[in-house]
Amino acid sequence: MALGGWAIHLLLFVFGVGICNHQDLQKNNNWIGYNYSKKDTILAIIQEPLIQKKKTWKALANIISVKHQGKWINATSKILLYLKNKQLAQQLETGDEILITEPLQKISNNFNTSGFDFVRYCAFQQIYFQIYLPDSAKIIFRKNNASLRFYLYKTRDHILNILKSAVPEKTEQSVAEALLIGYKEDLDKKLVQSYSNTGVVHIIAISGLHLAMIYGLLIRLMQPFGNSRWNNYIRSFIILLVLWGFSFITGGAAAILRSAVGFSFLLLSKCLAYKNNTINALAASAFFLLVYNPFLLWDVGFQLSYTAVLGIVLFSKYIENWFCFKNKLLQIVWQVNAVTLSAQVLTLPIILYQFHQFPNLFLFTNFLVVPLSGIILYAELLVLLVSPFPVMLKWAGKITGFLIAQMNNIIERTNRIPFALTRNISINLAQTILLYLLIASLLIWLLFKRRNAFLAALTVIFLWVFIRSLSFF
Repeated sequence: MALGGWAIHLLLFVFGVGICNHQDLQKNNNWIGYNYSKKDTILAIIQEPLIQKKKTWKALANIISVKHQGKWINATSKILLYLKNKQLAQQLETGDEILITEPLQKISNNFNTSGFDFVRYCAFQQIYFQIYLPDSAKIIFRKNNASLRFYLYKTRDHILNILKSAVPEKTEQSVAEALLIGYKEDLDKKLVQSYSNTGVVHIIAISGLHLAMIYGLLIRLMQPFGNSRWNNYIRSFIILLVLWGFSFITGGAAAILRSAVGFSFLLLSKCLAYKNNTINALAASAFFLLVYNPFLLWDVGFQLSYTAVLGIVLFSKYIENWFCFKNKLLQIVWQVNAVTLSAQVLTLPIILYQFHQFPNLFLFTNFLVVPLSGIILYAELLVLLVSPFPVMLKWAGKITGFLIAQMNNIIERTNRIPFALTRNISINLAQTILLYLLIASLLIWLLFKRRNAFLAALTVIFLWVFIRSLSFF
């Protein structure tokens, strides 16, 4: 049995290495880096609507061929496209083909003053080049037949237009866009920093929380249809269609895809009358997402999403049992805080490693903001529902804007408290791994009362302090 288990692990490891090599564009013989000079002409396809920045319009494009030494050859690469010409930017749409004669440039951190490694971030998304097209650049483009991606972005733009007409105030409008469909281009940077400093940035970074709320709403709305076998099949199909459609419209972020795949397994198990195991569903969703794109493993959103859910599954009940209140209201308050604490257990090392700070008031802000954000999300869905009726749309928009303003007020006031944030926490990868070993050791000791696990925890603490001490020299 042991030999068979090791064989399966080895097979999965080899399978994973093969997928990584296959997905790595630099391992592809047609990668643009192997057949390109600055005088070459590039043919690329626009992959997303252009987003207006301060001085340019930005979009992601896929190179499909290059005219190298007078001959067109197949080529592949993702590139960041920065366009200066406003008139052209307004004409280009998802799926359009564009001929580019301007030279490609390697992505660099030259103008990044925040310390964020933009080159590394882009590399994990298979983006190694960028191109800047000034007003004088000679550009030829051709309209293509509309694709599914095109219609998804058109749907997103339609939703954005509804929100802009319903919620006229810019600040509230930008939060409404981010909370409903994950569109963050209009968000004020100071406001985003306030959300991050208070530990509730997940509210405006589209996540599984949003999909869970929509899933819960759909389940409740479809309860009157009964629980017959065919009704279950039809209900599951409709729910999956809505969830996956929502996931793609929001851009398919790692956290939302995790939730969509997880709910797909949940609904499938219900249709087949199997007992659902949350950890197995979580592991299966991670496996299939990594098969699709192994580089998601280095996506911070992917890491935080899975560690948060795993923490809730493993620890929430144990933490909830720490206290028991006879008062139902106090018990509900403690249950909400227990979920927040359990999510923080496994995300803490990643937060310290990636962001070098810790929101000290995360319990307070999450307790107030998470339920409020749920009400706002449902209010925004109501805005979409009544959008054909101007009077109802106006009042639904006013209610939504008011609720968002109150949520922003809570966040900004909390952020101004002097002890709201601990900054400049710097730990390396080795210390991060040791923190996870410490959590695992303490968990085994607390649950199974094993003395060896307690000794292991003490050893890990000693190693962590030792490595931490070396970092100061």
